[in-house]
Amino acid sequence: MRRSAAVVLLLLASAPLHAAEGLHDIAVAHEITRLLLQLGVVILCGRLGALIAKRIHLPSLLGEVAAGLIIGPYALGALPMPGFADGLFPLAEGPFSVSLQLYAFAAVGAVIHVLAVGLETDPGMFRRMTRRGIAVAVGSSSMALLVGVAVGVVYLGYPVTDQRVLFFAALSVSTSLGVQARILTSQHRLATPEGAAIIGSSLLQDGGAIVVLAIAMALDPHAGAYSSWMRAAPVALVAFAVWIGGFVLAIVAAPRLARTFPGFASPNVFAVLAVALALVLAAVFEAFGVASIIGAYLLGMAFSRTDVADILEQKIAPVASFFVPILYVVMGMLIDIRVLVTPQVLLPGIVFALLSGVAKVVGAGGPALAMGFNGLGALRVGLGTVPRGEIALIIGAVGLASGILSPTAFKVIAVMVIFSVAVGSPLIALAFRRGGSGTRGVWAGREQVVTDLELPHEELAELLVAGILRAAGQDGFYVHRMELTGTIYRLRRDEVLLTLKHHPMRVEVSCDAKDAGLARTLVYEVLIHLRERISRLTDITVPEELRRGVAAGEGRGEVMLNSYLDPDLVAVPLSGKNTQDVITELVDVLAAHGKLKDRDRVLADVLERERSVSTGMERGVAIPHAKTDGVDQITMAVGVSHGGIDFGAVDGDPSRLVFLIASPTESRGPHLQLLASIATLCRQSETIAAAVSAQTPDAVVKALGG
Repeated sequence: MRRSAAVVLLLLASAPLHAAEGLHDIAVAHEITRLLLQLGVVILCGRLGALIAKRIHLPSLLGEVAAGLIIGPYALGALPMPGFADGLFPLAEGPFSVSLQLYAFAAVGAVIHVLAVGLETDPGMFRRMTRRGIAVAVGSSSMALLVGVAVGVVYLGYPVTDQRVLFFAALSVSTSLGVQARILTSQHRLATPEGAAIIGSSLLQDGGAIVVLAIAMALDPHAGAYSSWMRAAPVALVAFAVWIGGFVLAIVAAPRLARTFPGFASPNVFAVLAVALALVLAAVFEAFGVASIIGAYLLGMAFSRTDVADILEQKIAPVASFFVPILYVVMGMLIDIRVLVTPQVLLPGIVFALLSGVAKVVGAGGPALAMGFNGLGALRVGLGTVPRGEIALIIGAVGLASGILSPTAFKVIAVMVIFSVAVGSPLIALAFRRGGSGTRGVWAGREQVVTDLELPHEELAELLVAGILRAAGQDGFYVHRMELTGTIYRLRRDEVLLTLKHHPMRVEVSCDAKDAGLARTLVYEVLIHLRERISRLTDITVPEELRRGVAAGEGRGEVMLNSYLDPDLVAVPLSGKNTQDVITELVDVLAAHGKLKDRDRVLADVLERERSVSTGMERGVAIPHAKTDGVDQITMAVGVSHGGIDFGAVDGDPSRLVFLIASPTESRGPHLQLLASIATLCRQSETIAAAVSAQTPDAVVKALGG
């Protein structure tokens, strides 16, 4: 009895514990459900916002940030909804207004986005832009630093030694690799001298902003000015050393890692490892007080020097397209839209953006003019440093989390970022759309040698391109296909980069002058190989059983003759007495009714096709045909010869029913299906007999089912 009572008491005592554990499991599952739903809504709204922004000719980033403002915890996100009484995006406790889990996805998005930007960097252009990039960065950041200090001291009234002054100085110096890269990439300007100067100087300026941030964080507001600054100096040196050391390490390690790529079974594996390395390096940089995105960018730029850069860029793109919208939508969620438009926040933010923007244009434009850019190029470079983005928002978030910056100061920063992007981005795009070179002389370029070959036919161009790609792959090149205004292939191996452009009847290979010999040898060897193989085609005899199978119309044929039968394009009876005369007669029928744009070209192509292999089928049917540049769309003429024409038919009988088909060379229409449909007639003796015995074009069309 006592044992039973003890068991009952034990169960009663443990029941609340089990209930609590069950409730905990339910709460965890609920938060996981919330996070999954949050991610889905963030991605969908971010894409919608980006689409709307593009429609009104604004950067997609603005649309994504605006989406975050609307669905964030300060707006619709806090409204109750079924299953979430506190809203889908409730206001979180702590330094960020969103949950830590969602902010973590944004942080990963920043790392992956900047890694992708680094992969698109042209390292050769950066080497040639080193002096100019440094000059632009020093000029731009110096002027912006002075403005940031002035805004903090004069406009906002902070003491000159206050930590908040350094925060505003760091914000003024910062740029936005993400915004700039999106604008330059969308206009294919990333590899231009101006693009390289903008990205290169931005990297230096963002690094400088992080050093200023590290100093600001190291200052002790409770200590004297001298002792506080003495404490901050070593921190700044460590941050700078990690920044430079990480760059050197990435440059040395990336080529070695790239050489291990062939050992992996799939390019996807190496892409995953590259992302993992970027996350690790970003964490190391963050641990030493340097922004994580700087580490990711340096790794991407290091891999851009290797022959796997294009493959990595291609494989990482889908991952970036998932995470990057999350980054900018979440940044929008951190902003209180209700406070954003108040005069206490709006006016200081706009003034700060205008003053620092003008300072950057002047500070960057002056050195750019002195270093070989013309007026337009200097303006592009200056405007390119104006937009702020993830670095500024991250600096503001750090200040907010540490308690150094007030929520109102963070809102001022948000206005400054949004205004700089909203105004600066269209100005950058407009400056680049004006066209024209932005440099004086040819110092920015490198001598390019183009090896091109005109070919008599598009199919030969396709064969040559396929041969070049195959030979390059066998020689250790990595091939990346890009669809821009046409089909372009980038062939990379170590420091060698060949660009293969496939035109309809021309193949063009461009490269640095020092690699011209390799490019010419590649094209020459492939051309000789193709000529040898093509010459052997004349020795190939078409298997008789294959020809009989086609002539017999075996298999399924598409019933589509009706749409191509026209009494105006039927000749009854044919007056020609041989193959060439009949083909000429039917071509003239098509030409007389405006179906051809080049009658002679069509005739030559059909006759050439007929000479290669006869088109005589069985049971008195012949199908002379060709793909030709003499027509814009598929067209067909039908002729009836009561006496019959010798088309060299499979069964030896003369052909009495002749279908002549002309299709465009680049036809996407049913050329083969039409041939198969006509071949199917060879099994329908009654249909053929009715058509051959017809005396008028209408009767022929009716007999064939039209």
